[in-house]
Amino acid sequence: MSSTNTGDTQSPTNHQQVVLRYRKLLEEQTQIVARCNQSWSTAAWARGGLFLAFVVALFLAVNNAFEQSTLLYAVSALLFVTFTAFALYVERLEAALKHSRLQASIHFESIARCQREWRDIKVPQVEVPAELAAVSQDLDLFTDSSIFKLLGITRTPLGTETLTSWIRQGAQPEEVAIRQQAVKELAPMLKWREDFQLLCAKLSSSQANPKRLVQWAQSPSWFERRRWLVYLTRVTSVASLAFIACMLFQLLPFGIAIPLLLGVMAVNFILSVIFSGSIHDQFNAISTQANEASGYTELFDRVAACDVSAPRLVELQSGFRSSGDGAQEKIGKLGWWISLANIRRGTLFLLYLVLEFLFFWDVHVLVGLEKWKNAHGHQMHGWFEKLGHWESLCALAKLAADEPTWAWPNVKAPADDSSAVVSATQLAHPLLGTERVANDAQVGPPGTVLLVTGSNMSGKSTLLRSIGANIVLAQMGTVVCAESMSLPPMRIESSMRIADSLADGVSFFMAELKRLKQVVDIANDCAADPNTTLLFLLDEILQGTNSRERQIAVSRVVRRLIDSKAIGAISTHDLDLAKTNELASACQTVHFSEQFVSENGKEKMTFDYRMKQGVAKTTNALKLLELVGLGESPSD
Repeated sequence: MSSTNTGDTQSPTNHQQVVLRYRKLLEEQTQIVARCNQSWSTAAWARGGLFLAFVVALFLAVNNAFEQSTLLYAVSALLFVTFTAFALYVERLEAALKHSRLQASIHFESIARCQREWRDIKVPQVEVPAELAAVSQDLDLFTDSSIFKLLGITRTPLGTETLTSWIRQGAQPEEVAIRQQAVKELAPMLKWREDFQLLCAKLSSSQANPKRLVQWAQSPSWFERRRWLVYLTRVTSVASLAFIACMLFQLLPFGIAIPLLLGVMAVNFILSVIFSGSIHDQFNAISTQANEASGYTELFDRVAACDVSAPRLVELQSGFRSSGDGAQEKIGKLGWWISLANIRRGTLFLLYLVLEFLFFWDVHVLVGLEKWKNAHGHQMHGWFEKLGHWESLCALAKLAADEPTWAWPNVKAPADDSSAVVSATQLAHPLLGTERVANDAQVGPPGTVLLVTGSNMSGKSTLLRSIGANIVLAQMGTVVCAESMSLPPMRIESSMRIADSLADGVSFFMAELKRLKQVVDIANDCAADPNTTLLFLLDEILQGTNSRERQIAVSRVVRRLIDSKAIGAISTHDLDLAKTNELASACQTVHFSEQFVSENGKEKMTFDYRMKQGVAKTTNALKLLELVGLGESPSD
């Protein structure tokens, strides 16, 4: 891999080195921002002073305040030229300042991701489908501290859509392997990925949205029922040129040529009043004041020039290479037409008015855009889809680079039912920071259930969420928070954070029952699909009834899931659940426990969060009551 192409540096080998690198980059950019801000402030004051001097000199010259008015006009002209130069310089400083601030914010958020400071991380808003709402809430897929926040560096709309779709639905083993190859190649390309992310962020800050371009490219021609307008505009344009030529070369007297030209301009003015609003809607559909097409051309260029060999990356590059079908060349031509449409904005507005009234400029530009759309519009969705795919792979690669000690999981189709097992060593929750505790875990094969018992706050729920969150990452094609992990292709369903609904008149217990019914139905559907194994994760279910009925109900629900060939884990305080007739032969039991230590003469409960084999031998509810002062009643 070419170092000149990627701008790579040596990749950090542990979490501390990753954070130190980002801190160093953030400090450098913060210093650059301070220098740019100072330079901009100085130049802005100078620009204002020059403009004021220009106005004063011009005023004095116009009013003949001094005998040397010619000299004052010359000074005014010099001041105006100098002011214009300073204005352009200030614009460049503003662009550099914006660039540095954006880069600093990227490094700041990178540190926040590494340290799991979720409040400091901003991600695009996404909608969670109703059918995924429960799993998303249970496993923190799209919550305030979530897998999406951990990965969500995407800024182009199609990049974000691609990433969220990968979180929502895991890929099959062949696709996972292909993505892993691409992610492994992108992960060490630190500088290249950061520059690419910066370009995407710039487009995001300018409200660029390729969806509008794609929708426009797939829309019918604006001239479908207005073809006559094109011919009329050509006639008036030719007439304007002819009358201007007649005046320049004195082919007609000015007294005749000027009224004729004014007549043509009047026609163009009337046409402009009638149609320009609608035409400008077309322009606005594909471009804001910033020319987004040129920004995307730069992204296409960067992807096309990247030196890669992974099959998926080479495949994505194929549509961007400079050739007859190269996206960047064609988007570049579109950008040229859009820049012509945008002369109606900013400093070129007066030129636009002249061109509009002489030639009905808007129609000529729209004709050029429509010709481009007819020739290349059908390819546009594919270009941006590939760009979004590439950006999502960069998001997965960033996680792999930021967590160099995490493992690459082995996702493979099971040879038979008995090999449909999730197995991991030193598995921990990927959304927790350095305080996380790792445990070996195994779920499956079909016909079994992992029963997790233990005291309150000991780590039961965290284990279930660790299993689910890492499976989501594994099936996306990136690293997992473990030393090793293997699994078959899976669909995850869960019941962990159920809430009642007063608005819908649904109690907590009934809400749980409805959710469990959904999980059982999905398990039955998955049983008919040999390519997918259902993983269920159930945390302290059916608490809204008495102990005896709860034990019977839980046993029946879990038995139905086991009979449908699903695998899963369930946490419970019911230490006798493993002894029920339905589950006695199926349970693989593990537990978490508490420890008590004395500090300053007071007893304190601690947890090591280490998973142990067998059913828990102790409970801690009464002990917790004592520790918070709600133990024995005063009358006892």
